[in-house]
Amino acid sequence: MKKKRRRKKRVLRALKGALLSVLLICAAFSGIYCAKLYTTPYSSIVDNFAEGTLTEVRISQEKCNILVMGTDKEGLRTDVMMLVQIDPEKQKAVVMSIPRDTRVKYAGRSRKITEVHSVGHKNGKKGSEAAIIAVKELTEVPINHFVKVNFDAFSDCIDELGGVEFDVPQRMRYKDPYQDLNINLQAGMQHLDGDKAEQLVRFRQYKNGDLDRIKVQQNFIHALAEQKLQMKYIGKIDDIYRIVAENMETSMTPGDIVQCGMQMLSIGTGNIETITMPGTPQDIGGGSYVIPDYKGLESIRTSVFGYDENEKDI
Repeated sequence: MKKKRRRKKRVLRALKGALLSVLLICAAFSGIYCAKLYTTPYSSIVDNFAEGTLTEVRISQEKCNILVMGTDKEGLRTDVMMLVQIDPEKQKAVVMSIPRDTRVKYAGRSRKITEVHSVGHKNGKKGSEAAIIAVKELTEVPINHFVKVNFDAFSDCIDELGGVEFDVPQRMRYKDPYQDLNINLQAGMQHLDGDKAEQLVRFRQYKNGDLDRIKVQQNFIHALAEQKLQMKYIGKIDDIYRIVAENMETSMTPGDIVQCGMQMLSIGTGNIETITMPGTPQDIGGGSYVIPDYKGLESIRTSVFGYDENEKDI
């Protein structure tokens, strides 16, 4: 009986850490299955990138930077990109959203950062590796790990959790047959199932483009956390683990992910800072871009992520 009680307490602690990771890693993209990892190994570990792409750290002792990516239906473009830092020493976490329309240079030309994953894949390099390199060059922040999940996992996890009540800020209509995307949402408070939640986070027709889109995504994450950070969802953990594990690529071992979940439990939601990469929307050659504010990024690098001039990783 004592062993069963100890195991139950351990699972409950892990679930709390997992649910806190939901707040950080784009609404159930990774952390929610931490408890299951105590007994089930995760086999799809990616560790064959070019030397220097990822910087090794001790997760429980050093700050760890994780690039989180959500890909489209085809698994080519990164519709969601977040740079997450967990700092156990300072007991804080930072989530910086990177607009998909951010203008960067990759493979000899300027392009949107959402395209880098696809271009890297076509050029014979792993898409995740290409995206990591682009984010490192953009932010000058070292990347220690990455997590990439497609939107099927996102949608299915929302359904498994019973949906989310959310105030949709405007009428949303958009079709893109190439991405199998059909968005049709009314404005106002409503119940969003997995399909509607995916429509919400992927909608892009805002006055301020990608910057407004990120605000809506962050508001949705907060709503999800407020409604689902409850112990009654422990019965869902097996199904959620299955959904995420089938749709994820990561450099993290099961132990790494459990450590991150426990760190987030220790940090708590009050010490999580959510920011957006500084930039300015601009139309160039008929395309909508976000032009990075490099001075603002340098300030974030030093004051938020905690790296000085002597810690350049590029």
